[in-house]
Amino acid sequence: MKYVGQYKDGEKHGKGIYTWSDGGFYSGDWKDGKEHGKGTYISPDGKKYEGEWKDGKYDGQGTETYSSGWKWLGEWREGKPLNITIYGESGIIILEYVNGVKQK
Repeated sequence: MKYVGQYKDGEKHGKGIYTWSDGGFYSGDWKDGKEHGKGTYISPDGKKYEGEWKDGKYDGQGTETYSSGWKWLGEWREGKPLNITIYGESGIIILEYVNGVKQK
C-alpha cells in the first residue's frame, strides 16, 4: 500500500493518491484519512467509480463503470444506490433505483 499526497495531523487530508497492494487505487480528495470530496477509484478488475465521496463511501453524484460496459449513473448515499439508472453494454436502461428502492 502506498499513499502520495497531502496530510493534516498525521492523516490523509487534501489531494492524494492511494494504491492498494492488489493494484486498486483512489485518486482525489481526502478528509481525516478517508476519501471525501471528488475522486476516482479503480478496482483491480477494472471497475471504475468517478464522483463524490463522503467518509470513505460513494455519496452524491457519481458514475460506476464496469469492464463489461455496464454503467451505473446517478446519486449515491452512504455507499448505496439512491437514485441510479443502470445501463447495459448497449446503452439500454436495464434497471433503476428510486429513493434507494430497486424498481421492477
